[in-house]
Amino acid sequence: MLNGISLGIMTVIVLLLLGFILTLFINAFLIPLLKTPKEVISEIIDIMDLEKGDHLADLGSGDGRLLLKAHGSSGCKCTGYDISPMMLIIAQTKKILQFPLSKDFTFEAEDIFKVDLEKFTKVYCYLDEKSLEILKPKLEEFVKSGGEVYSYKYNIKNINVNNKKETTREEKIILKDGNPLYIYR
Repeated sequence: MLNGISLGIMTVIVLLLLGFILTLFINAFLIPLLKTPKEVISEIIDIMDLEKGDHLADLGSGDGRLLLKAHGSSGCKCTGYDISPMMLIIAQTKKILQFPLSKDFTFEAEDIFKVDLEKFTKVYCYLDEKSLEILKPKLEEFVKSGGEVYSYKYNIKNINVNNKKETTREEKIILKDGNPLYIYR
């Protein structure tokens, strides 16, 4: 006969298994699983020049590795968006272990194509070209309003980020792993 503790443990195991299966399904059929390599995270954060007053969004934040480093090095506000339940569990666990009392750091289960970027100062993404093409109008508006976008490995093709004050340009920096970081300001 099962008692409350063993029933609770079995429920958690079943939910984790279902989350893992759902994550595999999402990654296999809907979105690719792309992780920013650990060896370039510090370099990317240095390039971003984050300050305490910044609010950084990571679209498709995965396990949260970039945001954890960004928050730890600058104290800026960080918000990660992902639709994978397993990635969110991993990211949230890491966040609780490293920054248990921080209210300026969250991970949210939200579709990155529906995220409102208005409250952010900087956006980071490591997304494939197809996803960037869908996000292009939203990212154009974000940059036009003064935000900065950092895209690892893939550029946003034919992005029009000219505003009335000055011409915004695409910068390309080759990181130590040989891949580019595209910057839109």
